[in-house]
Parts: sequence; structure tokens; C-alpha cells
Amino acid sequence: MPANISFQNSKAEAFTSLTPAWWDRKGEYVADQHLTSKQVWGKRGVLNFEYELRPISDAKTGMKLDSYRHCIRKDTGVTVGCGMTDGYRIVQPRQAFDFLDDLMRDGVMRYASAGVLGKGEEIWILGVIPNDDQPIYGETHNRYVLWTDRFDGGGTLKCFPCVTRVECANTLAVALSEWNAKLFKGIRHSGDMQAKLDAARQTLVEVETAFQKYNADCQKLISARFNRDDARQFIETLLPMLNDDASQRSKSIRERKVQAVREAMRDETNNLGEMKGTWYQLANAVTFAIDHGNVLHFRGDQRTNRFRSLMMNDGANLKRKAFDLALNMAS
Repeated sequence: MPANISFQNSKAEAFTSLTPAWWDRKGEYVADQHLTSKQVWGKRGVLNFEYELRPISDAKTGMKLDSYRHCIRKDTGVTVGCGMTDGYRIVQPRQAFDFLDDLMRDGVMRYASAGVLGKGEEIWILGVIPNDDQPIYGETHNRYVLWTDRFDGGGTLKCFPCVTRVECANTLAVALSEWNAKLFKGIRHSGDMQAKLDAARQTLVEVETAFQKYNADCQKLISARFNRDDARQFIETLLPMLNDDASQRSKSIRERKVQAVREAMRDETNNLGEMKGTWYQLANAVTFAIDHGNVLHFRGDQRTNRFRSLMMNDGANLKRKAFDLALNMAS
């Protein structure tokens, strides 16, 4: 099985849109456009099945072990997980599509890929987040929302934005490296699953709203240019001069911060195309200086990385202050 893709009757239990996946056979499972959920599980037949918990019986005596269950695929009868308790809750693949469809309240969610791994132990669904915004220089990646779930008791349900195009177990592993567990908590298969899914949906909506505002603010910054006096005032406002009675250590720390921002301004990655000479360059120099390269920890497009860094990395308060200050001075 290539990259752990499930095959039934010599056919891959997966689809990928626009361009063929490397595991595809004769183009049979490749669409020429992003599909709706009904096209995925209906026309393509991908993830058009259910899971079920059944009692476990002792192999020797045949007696049922009332406290434990095993999880099977109802269409194949194959056991994909064992040892679940009565409290284990399943979210069916069709419910996953319903969840993702509901994220698009003013449109129709389209899907770039979906599939089954192993014998059904794990699934993924990759929705496409529409992006009509004019990208910042060099940032042309698609943005997706990924749903991935396990039915073998070996992990939590996860749903989060990503930029990796998932089409197999390998690319799923890459996408999972984008997952921020603090912001998008893994959902355990227990308790009130609907309440957990509602909370996850609200988080996704809030993050997407914040990202759209951030993107609009970036466009404002990149359309406004600064001069030398602006840059000096920006740095002095962000990192004010200390009083004469301040300790030498405090003065040295402040000077190192100022120098780090100036060096970040000169870095080649902060002087690309239309970015150079704009307020966006100034604001991004602060983020770059504070992170000292830590933005590379995030795998994805530059704009998403900067948004995450602004919101969650060390020094986030100072970065947000710099971003807001640049917006105010650029107005």
C-alpha cells in the first residue's frame, strides 16, 4: 500500500483534486476540480461507510467482556481498534463532512482530498479555505482546513488550518507538524462530542476571522511607505529611551533590541519585492528580531507563519504592539 493508502478491490480509498497523486492508478480517482462533500462520498464513494463498536468476547470461553468494545468498519467487517470502553464515542465520516460543510456559512465547502489509511484505522479530509485576497509578495500557497481522526484508540480527533496538501500518510505527517495543540486542542473520543465539536468550530471561525483581519491590515501596511524619520520615531516609540538613572544593564538590553530590529530591517528576507520600504517591512522586522529564526519552526507559507508568530510566539505582546503601532503611524 503506497504511503499506507487503503485499497479495496484494487482501488484506492482516496481522492485528490486538480493534479494526480503519486499513488493514483490510471487517473481513475482524480477530479478536475475541487469537489463538494456529496461528490466525495457519493459520486467518488470515498469515506462512504460507518464505524461501529461491538462487544469483545473471550477467545476461549466465548463470554462477552461487557466493559470493552472493538471498533469495526461496517462495510468490510474489519476490526480497526480494540479495547475501547463504553465511554468511547465515534464521530462518523459523514459527520466530519457535515462539520466542515458548516464552516462555510456563506458558500459551499470544497474538498482537495480525502482518504482512508491502513484498513480504516485513520482517515483524513482536506477542505479548501477560499482566499480571494491579493497575496503579499511571494506568498501564493493554498490554505486548507484538515480533519483527521483515528478509530484504533491511538489518538485524538484533530481539525485545524494548514497549508500542506495532504494525499497520503507521509503528507499527513507533514501537515500534522503545523498543528498547534494549544490553540486547536485534540478532541478525545469521550463525553459530549457535540459540545466539543461546537467549541472546535468556534475556535476555527475565530481564528479565520482574525486571520482575515490580519491579512487586511497587512495590505494597509504594504501599501504605505515610511521615511527615515518615521523609522526612527517608530523604534523610539516601541523601545523608548531610558532615563539617565537607569542601570547600565537595562540600557545595554534596550540597545541590543534596537540593533536587532535594525539588522532585521537589512535582512534580505525582509527586503523582497514590494515589501521593501513599506510599513510592513518595519513591523515584520520586529517579529523577525524577536523570533531569531524561530518562525522556521512552523511549516507553511510565510504569511500564516507571521500570523502565528504574532499571536503565539515568545514576545507576542511586543510584536502585537509593533504591528498596531505601524498600523497607527501608517494611517
